[in-house]
Amino acid sequence: MGRRGKTEKVSVTLPRELAGEIRSIVSQGEVSSFFTEALEHYLAYRKQRIALEKGFGAWKDDSHPDLATPQDSTAYVHSIRETDRKRLERLGDNVAE
Repeated sequence: MGRRGKTEKVSVTLPRELAGEIRSIVSQGEVSSFFTEALEHYLAYRKQRIALEKGFGAWKDDSHPDLATPQDSTAYVHSIRETDRKRLERLGDNVAE
């Protein structure tokens, strides 16, 4: 928990069953760390959901006709990987000299 610097005490109300589940798997001295970690994960998830919702519909098929099918996408990824493979081979040749 110390990785965040200053702390603030917050009071929350939980359903009794949920509080009991938490107590059953988390030792008493680790409850704050448990909540901190759980909330960090959940906040990252929520931020990702918000970004996905904002970006939904931004991709237009007519803007990317070269990626219209799954096969097109696969070919595109393979071409990127091939380019990287060749670049790494060249770098390897230069390092060996």
